[in-house]
Amino acid sequence: MFDVIVIGSDLSSLIAALLASRYGRKVLLLAESGLDDGLARSGYTFNVDPFPWSGFGVGQVFSRLLSEVNIPLPETSRVSPLNPALQVILPGHRIDFFIDRDATVRDLVREYPDEQSLIHSLYQAVVTAGETLDRTVRDTLESRDRSIADILKSCLDTPFFLGGIWRFEQRLRSAGKRASLGAVFDSELTLLSNLHVNHAKPLSSAYLLSLPWRGLYYHFGGKHLLLGQLRRRFEDLRGETMTDAAVEAVRAGNRIEVDVRVGDKTIRPMGQRLVISAKAPALGKLLSSERKLSRLARRLRRVETLGYPFTLHLGVDNRGLPERMGEHVIHAPGPEGNAPAPLGSFLYLESSVSEDADAAPRGRRTLALTALLPRSPVQLADNELEIAADGMMRSLEGFLPFLRENIDFMDLAFSMDVSRRYQQVLNPRYRFPGHRLPGLMTLPIRTPLANVLLTGGINFASLGFEGEVLSGMKAGFLAAGDVVR
Repeated sequence: MFDVIVIGSDLSSLIAALLASRYGRKVLLLAESGLDDGLARSGYTFNVDPFPWSGFGVGQVFSRLLSEVNIPLPETSRVSPLNPALQVILPGHRIDFFIDRDATVRDLVREYPDEQSLIHSLYQAVVTAGETLDRTVRDTLESRDRSIADILKSCLDTPFFLGGIWRFEQRLRSAGKRASLGAVFDSELTLLSNLHVNHAKPLSSAYLLSLPWRGLYYHFGGKHLLLGQLRRRFEDLRGETMTDAAVEAVRAGNRIEVDVRVGDKTIRPMGQRLVISAKAPALGKLLSSERKLSRLARRLRRVETLGYPFTLHLGVDNRGLPERMGEHVIHAPGPEGNAPAPLGSFLYLESSVSEDADAAPRGRRTLALTALLPRSPVQLADNELEIAADGMMRSLEGFLPFLRENIDFMDLAFSMDVSRRYQQVLNPRYRFPGHRLPGLMTLPIRTPLANVLLTGGINFASLGFEGEVLSGMKAGFLAAGDVVR
């Protein structure tokens, strides 16, 4: 018997389990796919999650998490902000997003001199709206989601009634009407959010556009080192983990019962509360068996998933990459007419720094190429993924003309297996019904069953990585119950 059972392989599930344990609950974490310590191959170490991580600044979301569970903040020599934080490459344009906001604005004006007035007014609105939403995120964390009324108040009141939010949206819409400039911001928002970016911009766009100067971070040695600290802390707090556990059934009544197959045995752990990730296959079993969750099931069915991550893992000689290429790069083809670049043409590049000897041999770097596919790699045959991989490589020929001849490592079978295996870990891109998303929360953490909580990147999808961290923290606080003050 456990106080809390957490089902999920993603970061938010680990965080929820860790925080519930931190506040004295007996917790079981069921991870249906393995939690590997990193992707090591032929002398190269790749990140499972290739997307940028933020929130490590003073008082920011991930720093708050580490403080909450008594893990020291990482040294800047191990986790440090990048400058430029991000690069966007379009045909004829290269924009650097620096830690210094004014430097970013100057770079945009240099590339789009005819849009100088719009760019300046947009970023003035980003500052105002971004600061408001930053306070909202912090207030949301402070409230610890003690009630739906609290979360609605902290997420809705200020953004809806501040004129700065309205002015920001108007300027972002105006930028979207300029085909190339609109593609710059759409690609940035697509990368940093878990939402499909369309003409109805989420209110949180201001927060996301301010992330480069808040910090996008590089993790020396790999992100798995920090995840390992979280897992070890969970174990120190006597949390129990079962990996590669096949959840066959979930029942939620006065207590939680889970049928789990491990090898050739089936066991039935029981608990008082359940936290379940929206990406966990077990969620479908729970929704189909509990009538009280039928409304949540209908709501989830209306959410569209439009972009599934597929990543190619390359080891590259330094000579194959431009000297001024950053570690986080968006490559997008030019838009046609006045239409923004389609989601499927978006390509994101994550590379290691030359000084990171733990990631790649001397004189070489890791390079992860990620596309967002309309169907999950789990549903695609090998030949379909091979076609996608070939298209990804060919799209880079103009930008990286010397890449192919300087590839030291490439194992397509390995990359296909990784992309399929970690779909429960990585966040796709969602589109919610309707034209507007009210506030920061896109799906509630509480469910109609008082002892069942939902977590994952879907709850605060508009906040991307930080939203997943926030979701896990709030689910953990709720699961801990009245022990949290």
